[in-house]
Amino acid sequence: MIRNMVNRLTNMNSEAGVSRLPAAKPLSRLRRAGSALVGTSLAVAAAIFATGLLSGEVSAQGYPSAGVSLANYDLAASGFVTPAGVPPIGTPGMMGMSGSPVMPVGYNAYGCDSGNCDALPMQACMDRMVCGTCGGGGGCSCNSFLGGGGVLGKLRNGGSACLFCRGAGCTACKELPFGYAGSCLASAVSLLRPYEEAGICNQRWYDVSLEALFLDRQIKSAGSSVITQRGSGPSGTPVLSLSDDGLDELEAGVRASVAFIWGVGGNVELTYMGGNEWKEGASAQADVIGTNLEGNLYSFLSDFGTIPGAGGFDDTDRSTTQSIEARSRFHSAEFNYRRRTMFPYCRFQSSWLVGLRFMRYDDGLRYATQGQTQTTIGPTTITQNRFFNADADTENRLFGPQAGFDFWWNVVPGISVGLGAKGAWVQNDVDRAVQISANSLATQNAFDGDQRGTILADLELKGIYRLSHSLTLRGSYYVLAVDDIAFGSMDFQVNGATQSIVPGNLAYDSLTLQGFTVGAEYMW
Repeated sequence: MIRNMVNRLTNMNSEAGVSRLPAAKPLSRLRRAGSALVGTSLAVAAAIFATGLLSGEVSAQGYPSAGVSLANYDLAASGFVTPAGVPPIGTPGMMGMSGSPVMPVGYNAYGCDSGNCDALPMQACMDRMVCGTCGGGGGCSCNSFLGGGGVLGKLRNGGSACLFCRGAGCTACKELPFGYAGSCLASAVSLLRPYEEAGICNQRWYDVSLEALFLDRQIKSAGSSVITQRGSGPSGTPVLSLSDDGLDELEAGVRASVAFIWGVGGNVELTYMGGNEWKEGASAQADVIGTNLEGNLYSFLSDFGTIPGAGGFDDTDRSTTQSIEARSRFHSAEFNYRRRTMFPYCRFQSSWLVGLRFMRYDDGLRYATQGQTQTTIGPTTITQNRFFNADADTENRLFGPQAGFDFWWNVVPGISVGLGAKGAWVQNDVDRAVQISANSLATQNAFDGDQRGTILADLELKGIYRLSHSLTLRGSYYVLAVDDIAFGSMDFQVNGATQSIVPGNLAYDSLTLQGFTVGAEYMW
C-alpha cells in the first residue's frame, strides 16, 4: 500500500511535468476552499451565540426573545419593569451577576424548598406576600400549621379540591385554616427562638440581673395562738387568732444583682433582695348585752375573763370590738465570690461560692379592744369609753458567712435549667419596742433585746431563656428558711396588784419565705 502511495505521488509529479502546469496551483485552490468553509462556520457560530445571549435563556423562562421588546415589560404582573435590552434579573442567566436582589415572583424560595426555613425568622411571612398570587411559588409550605398529605395536602398544593385560583393553589389553600395571617403569626413566633450562636459550651454569665420577687410569709406556730374569745372561761368560743392576720399572701419585691469578673472562671457578685412588705388585719364583733353596751369578747391577757377575777380587766374584757394588725418587712444583701466550672461535653456546668450574708426581718403586731360602759349616778347617766392598745415592733438583724453552689443543665444552646442552694451561720441581733395605752393606764413604753445564733438557708429552682447576645429571660421558684426569728407577739405579763401590763419574754419561731421570681439579665 505504501508503495502504491509513493507511486501515486510520483505519477502526479510526472503528470504535472507533462502538462507544464505549476505544481502548487492545485494546493492553492484547496487552501482557498478551506478558508471559505472556516469563515462560514465561524459566522454561523457567532450568530447562534448572539441569538443565545439575546433570547436563549430568556425564552427558556417564557419571556419574549427580542431584547428590545423587554423594555417596560410587566413580568407576570410582578410589578418589576426590565430596562431595554436587559434580561430579567433573577433568571438563571443572571444568577452569576451581582446587583439588585429583585427577582421574578416566586422565583427564589430563600431555602424554604430545601427545608431550611429557619434562615431568616420573618422571611416565611415575607414569602407569603410572594406566594399570595395564584399558583404562587416556593416557600408556601413553610410554617404550615397542618402539614401535608391526604386531602389537606391536595388542598394546600392545588388541584380539583382547591376552591381558589381555579385550582392552581394559593395562600388561601396552602395555609388552611389561617392563611396569610397564620403564616405571619407563625413567622413572628419564630422570632422568639433562643439565641444559639454562643453554642452549648457558653459559660454561665451576666453583668446585671433584675427580677420581680413575689414571696409569702409563714411562721410555724402562729396559728395556735388565740387572741380573742366570745364568752368567758373555758366554755368560750375562739373568734380571733394570729392565723387571721392574712400575712400568708404573695407580696411583691425585687432582686437585683451585678457581677464583676475576678480572674479566670471567677467573679464577684453583689445581690440585693427584698422590699417585700406584708400588712393585714382582722377583727371580731361582739353580741351587745343589755343596755350597758357591754359586749361578750374576752382577751387572752385576762385568760379570757378569769384574771384577776370574774369579768377580767375593765380595759380589755367585756368589749364590743377586738382587732389585730400584723406587718412584716424583709431585706437581704449578699457579697459573694463565685467560681465556675464546665463539665466534659458542655452538657452540664456548676459553680461554688463563699461570701457574707446580711438579712433584716421586721415583724410587728398591734392589738386593740374597744367597749363602753354606762353608769347612772342619780339622775345622770355617764357613758364611759373603754379601750386598750398594744403595739409590738421587733427587728431581726442577721449577719454571718455563707457558702453555696449551683448546678446547670444546658438543655439546648440558649436554654438552661438549674438548681442552687446556699447556707449561712448567722448571729441574730434582736431589738423590740412595745407601746401600751389604755383608758385606766398611762402610756407605757418598753424596750428590750436579745442575741443568739441561728442558721439561714435558701433553695432555688431556676431557668434561663436567652433571647439575644445581650438579653436573657430568667425565672425561678425560691425558698428562704430561718430557724429562729423573733416576731411581734402579744406575750404580756399582768401585775394583778398594780393592774399594770408589761411585755413578756421574746417569742422565737421558724420563718419561711417562698415564692417565685421573673426578670431578665443583661450582658455588655
